[in-house]
Amino acid sequence: MPACAPTSRGMMGRTARGADSVTQALQAYADRGVFRGFSVRPQPGGAAFRFTWLTTRPMTVVFDSKSQALTFRNVLPGVLSKSPLFADVKSLVAERARKGFPAHRQIDPRRARVSFVLRQNCFSLTLHAKRPHHRYAVQKGLNLINEVFILLHASYPDYLSKNFGLPEE
Repeated sequence: MPACAPTSRGMMGRTARGADSVTQALQAYADRGVFRGFSVRPQPGGAAFRFTWLTTRPMTVVFDSKSQALTFRNVLPGVLSKSPLFADVKSLVAERARKGFPAHRQIDPRRARVSFVLRQNCFSLTLHAKRPHHRYAVQKGLNLINEVFILLHASYPDYLSKNFGLPEE
């Protein structure tokens, strides 16, 4: 991740507040016992977080203060671009960003924007928080990842077994 060196004192305060908000929001989940093995590693221009949640494989989340991007890195390994799994996950993400979806499950575009990337068969999810909605981006990102795993349990148990070692039951 490129270093972010704010040039003005005001900008530095805003970027620190964003990283602090993300850290506090994720720490709150860890404090409630939602995550296991939660750790924070400050980085120039943001922070990296690591924790175990939903599977036995640790999850990495990176916050970039410059772009206000909260990225859940390589959430789904071994996803092929032309697979039904990718199409279903892509559809689920697009659905949550669409207006008209129930408000409690929708990602409000005035507060955050969601995007994803499939690189080297690994699916990553990013929420771009609009200041000051960092906690909102954390909550919606975690909710969306949880919904992806609900989809996987319902429709792709073989994928979970192969990539995460979970039973196919």
